[in-house]
Amino acid sequence: MNNIKILNYQGNKTSLLNFISESIEKYIENGDAICDIFSGSGSVGCYFSNSHPIIANDIELYSSIISSALLNPPSKYILIKEKNAFKERLEYNYFALKKDFLGVIDKEQQMIEDKDNDGLISLYNSFPTVFNKIDPIIRPENLKQKGEYNLFVSYYSGTYFGIAQSIYIDAAIKTIHQIKDKSVKCVAYSCLYYAMSEIVFAKDGHMAQPLDISKNKKRHIKQRSKNLKHYIMLKYDEFIEAASEYKEFSNKIYNKDVVELLKDPFFSNEKIKLIYADPPYTDMQYSRYYHLLNVATKYDFPEPTVSKGKYTKGLYTEGRNQSLLSQKNGAKKVLYELFEYCKAKNIILALSFGYPQDTESQKTDRYTISVEQLIEMAENVFGFDKVHIEQMNYKHSNHRNSHSKEVYEYLIICGEIIRTNFDLMNTKKELRSLIPNSKNPVYNSYLYWSQKSYNVIDCLISNLSREGEVVFDPFMGSGVTVLESVKDSQNRIAVGCDLNEMPKFIINNILCNIPKTDLVSLLGEFEKKIDLLNKYYETSCKNCGEKSVITKVIFDKPERTKNKFKIKAITYRCPKCGKMIKQADDYDYCKLSIDYSLKSLKDERLIPNSKIAVGKNDTISMLFTPRNFAVLDEMMYIISQCENKDVLNFLLMSVLHLAKITDTHSNSQWPLWIPKVNCVEKNIVEIVKKRIKALIECKNYISSNYSKGDIKPSFEMLKKNEALILTKGSQYISNEDIPDNSVSLIITDPPYLDQVMYSEYMQLYKPFVNLGFNLEDEIIVSNAENRKRNKEEYFDLLDKVFRICSKKLKENHYMCLFFHDSNLTVWAELIEMLEKNGFQFISQEHIKKGKTVKNILSPKKSLSGDAILFFENKKNKVQSLAPSLSIDEIEYSVYLEAKKLLELNGDLSTPELYDMGVIEMLIQNGWLKKLSKKYKTLVDIFENHFIWKREIGKWHLQ
Repeated sequence: MNNIKILNYQGNKTSLLNFISESIEKYIENGDAICDIFSGSGSVGCYFSNSHPIIANDIELYSSIISSALLNPPSKYILIKEKNAFKERLEYNYFALKKDFLGVIDKEQQMIEDKDNDGLISLYNSFPTVFNKIDPIIRPENLKQKGEYNLFVSYYSGTYFGIAQSIYIDAAIKTIHQIKDKSVKCVAYSCLYYAMSEIVFAKDGHMAQPLDISKNKKRHIKQRSKNLKHYIMLKYDEFIEAASEYKEFSNKIYNKDVVELLKDPFFSNEKIKLIYADPPYTDMQYSRYYHLLNVATKYDFPEPTVSKGKYTKGLYTEGRNQSLLSQKNGAKKVLYELFEYCKAKNIILALSFGYPQDTESQKTDRYTISVEQLIEMAENVFGFDKVHIEQMNYKHSNHRNSHSKEVYEYLIICGEIIRTNFDLMNTKKELRSLIPNSKNPVYNSYLYWSQKSYNVIDCLISNLSREGEVVFDPFMGSGVTVLESVKDSQNRIAVGCDLNEMPKFIINNILCNIPKTDLVSLLGEFEKKIDLLNKYYETSCKNCGEKSVITKVIFDKPERTKNKFKIKAITYRCPKCGKMIKQADDYDYCKLSIDYSLKSLKDERLIPNSKIAVGKNDTISMLFTPRNFAVLDEMMYIISQCENKDVLNFLLMSVLHLAKITDTHSNSQWPLWIPKVNCVEKNIVEIVKKRIKALIECKNYISSNYSKGDIKPSFEMLKKNEALILTKGSQYISNEDIPDNSVSLIITDPPYLDQVMYSEYMQLYKPFVNLGFNLEDEIIVSNAENRKRNKEEYFDLLDKVFRICSKKLKENHYMCLFFHDSNLTVWAELIEMLEKNGFQFISQEHIKKGKTVKNILSPKKSLSGDAILFFENKKNKVQSLAPSLSIDEIEYSVYLEAKKLLELNGDLSTPELYDMGVIEMLIQNGWLKKLSKKYKTLVDIFENHFIWKREIGKWHLQ
């Protein structure tokens, strides 16, 4: 049946059905059963019912009846057959019931025609109802005993409805009770609900409380003039129009509290693939808004609710459902039970949630749970990698105000998910809706530059490859592609290559060493030993003189000709006074500038490179305070005495960027850079102890997500969930390393010219964990002494790598390339090189990311975030189009495309304009190289046509 709107339902998802459908259908197949567990107005279940059997549930009786009408409707023949009899009985019952009220109905009708609100107020004040207590006989127990059809006229006349309207509602209910066919009865109830919401004198068709006549005179007359029968039959005809003689699937309806439903043995036996849940998330009970519908359905003459000695403003009655989901503690409890049920039953859970975009200006105090709490709860139950977030912007109606509010509509999809369809358009849509996340227990356990968001990589793997296929990353770096591929949930084979030893060291520890090590014992003993090193951080409390432990020192670094640090503040922890801050004394200066003889460390000289802030005679010790260099040396000595050195070296590696001198933000994007003023020295013992906890958490995560993960020494030995790690320049990969046509997907993040000096950064780690780095084979532009490499050499080496990639990747399979540079010449050379090697550019997608240092300094020309470029391997050279337009015409096309994007999306940043269509247009039309001969960047064009809003870092239409 087509979706029929019954109610202007609070939180109704009708306008979001396309978003919900696109998100859900990626994870299920036609014929898979869907449970709409909080069915509300029934719109979601009805929408999916053409291709899926539906199990609908709601604790509200009226809601389950609406779902019955929509999902199990009578045939068109039966509805047409019943129509005239229903219409005649309704009219007959109305005339029979109104006989005792003819005089007052005539008065009411005349006053409505005369628009006499004052007269109506007087009439209603004198008309006896249960709520105004004018006539003591009009009491629920007396009315119930008589068993007549006079509930609405005796309860709600003059408030929610007029007197005649109330009698008509009573007549309609009597008529529905006379219907024998259950499916027709549900349709009739639904038509009545619709009619009641259309004529009710309340805000927005809801029934939380009746409006004040004196303050809403025009609306009052308008609503009282409406005829209930007209709206009932209008909706009945809509059911006839939508009805069909054929129904492919059998649907089931439940009317239970969700907690009770999950315990129901009949429900537990349903073969459900996915549960869609759109529960209430605020403390406003749904039963407030629709309580009259349940009164109409039950028709049991309920007792009015009394609060503080008075009837409630909404004229509520006893027995109204009070959902735990509208209570802060209750919501978490119920949702947790739902999460656990779905996990135990291996059911996919799709959870809808609308949350304000601007939580500072839009109140969230009435929400029973935040989106962050909800996602965290889902990840705790299902695991980080089994929670996928779909998101879109949306205007949400606000029933308290006359305006709508901007919200993010989230769809949190949880469970063991297997994609049933694989195409690039769906991949891009999914990427667009993702909130990039690079943090989970594994990736929290170490640091690597330019580390990609694991859920973005997950999305690419899931969409563009299948279980058991090989995913290859020729510039492995932090290892995210490899680690995500071999997860238990992905079941792929991974091959990674990097010329430095650190990436292999990281992955080997995560997949092999950490899982096999008794971390509690090893790290417990290690912690005891390093606790003794707190002697280096001893100070005296300024208050009580007690021996204390320094946690942080802020100082200015001495100039090269001086040795004296200028200590500005010392933060320490006193056993008596707690956390304190003090000025340094002579003892503190001595401790910071300690003269120490090294046991294990060598003060190696660094390669000079002004690009990464390394001077000609700089050594590794200059990156640390003398005290921290001594403590690191002591830790290295302790590690050398232990059996499991690899895990402890992994731990040490993970703290080095924080152990060196940092700024107040612990900036680690430039590993060999240190500030001159407002420097920070941190207590390394404290840092390591925190990392120990993170490493234990990491092991728990590994056990849950990498139970089958392993590293193999050769390609032919590889099976699902296993990886091959090559330590060499990718330009030297042989057919023995990776056979031709054996790879199904490449995901990689190549070095960008001179932007990140990976091998030179490794100088920070070599003296401490003895991990080698390869300067000779690194593909990068560098002016460093003894390793100068220009742009031409960079592209020559990159060309060799992609020639090899084209051989290894199967024909017509995808390569996903992370690349960002504002320089059009670089773009042109990259595309030309890839086309020469058989890679055809297909599309690109912008991935948002936090601001980098470069972007903060130059937001107009720097490209923040990531651009993922999608290429298809054609094996043979790709011929790009010859540009037929002049440079001026190409420039004008760029302007038009950018203008369209700004009109559609509002203000956009430079990278958003690059990634959302302008670069794609230039590449696909063969215009890029020609345009690059005149313009260095697209910014040069944008500046001629748009306004740069510096305060927000975005372009604006003139």
